[in-house]
Amino acid sequence: MSKFFHRFFISVLSVVIFSALLAGFQYHFSAAGELGFGMLLGIYVFYTAPVFILGGIPASYAVDAFLKKDKKELASKLETYLRSVGMYGVAGIVVAMIYSALTSLANGQLFFTFAESFQSILIGIVAAIVYYNISLLLQVNWEKLKEQHREREQANESY
Repeated sequence: MSKFFHRFFISVLSVVIFSALLAGFQYHFSAAGELGFGMLLGIYVFYTAPVFILGGIPASYAVDAFLKKDKKELASKLETYLRSVGMYGVAGIVVAMIYSALTSLANGQLFFTFAESFQSILIGIVAAIVYYNISLLLQVNWEKLKEQHREREQANESY
């Protein structure tokens, strides 16, 4: 169960960072003068949190299971990183397209335009890259850190 909470924490951090990126982009490069950065951030958090949590967590389990099954022993760290980013990107595209399809159907729209599809693909890729990189940053071996801390304390006590 702790693996789920770890992924949930990664999702929450990803929502905040991804929403901040989108809000900053729209605030600086778009004509969104009437809405401030905080308001845009709140709107994006409101709309991206369910997608990251309901779509991103299961997709990350699926990608990690696939990558673990298809693990190559002689792959360099760069190759492993690029393969993982690619797989997370594909999962992000799938989740974003499902979300776009559901919202379009809820609005009575039965087809996508090319611009909407391209925008969904880009958003899915960026969201997946943000999620994956945050998960890499949070891969901390807590037991090893505790052991190193105990060793330091023992070394300090021996002086």
